[in-house]
Amino acid sequence: MRHADANVCSGDLRLDRVSAFLLQLSPGAKMEDVKFGLAQLADVKIVEGNGVLTSSRQALSTLLIGMAAFTALELTALLILVSLLFSAIVQERYREVGLLRAMGAKPNQVVTIILAEAAVITALGGLAGLGFGAAVLLMFARSLGFYFALLGVPFAWPPAAVLQASALLAIVFSAVLGLIGAFLPAWRVRRMAPYALIQAEGR
Repeated sequence: MRHADANVCSGDLRLDRVSAFLLQLSPGAKMEDVKFGLAQLADVKIVEGNGVLTSSRQALSTLLIGMAAFTALELTALLILVSLLFSAIVQERYREVGLLRAMGAKPNQVVTIILAEAAVITALGGLAGLGFGAAVLLMFARSLGFYFALLGVPFAWPPAAVLQASALLAIVFSAVLGLIGAFLPAWRVRRMAPYALIQAEGR
């Protein structure tokens, strides 16, 4: 707030035309010191923000960061699990894939079949998880709404368009996760000869 001209503040805005200033303190600053310094100025009224809201906002920010990190780790584990699952599925169907190749199916067609199956299965899994999550949320909606009402926070559902877009995005993301997880097993079986696939299951 210091300036060479006491009547002018940052941005060439005259102090006599300013009704309020919003101050953001640095991490090391103390609120008491700032309030004491500002109280020495004449015609200055100090309005302090709600500490509960500030602490709640900081706690929510930390919670969101933790949830994002946990979600990333969970998605990585799911990707590995899907890859291992489809590796076992493809290995159990070596003979079937070998017969398809022997009857004239091209390697890219085999890969397309495996990836399509993976996308459908994981999309259905995402749809089932979405339904389960919606059922649980509806089950606890009344209790959560009552709890938020006690805190003075209104409980409101997102708009229908946001819910529909989020549901569609979750299903599409589940299908993409299946495609990525099944790509390596599908590519591995693509490079094998038909007779090797048929003999591999026999061993």
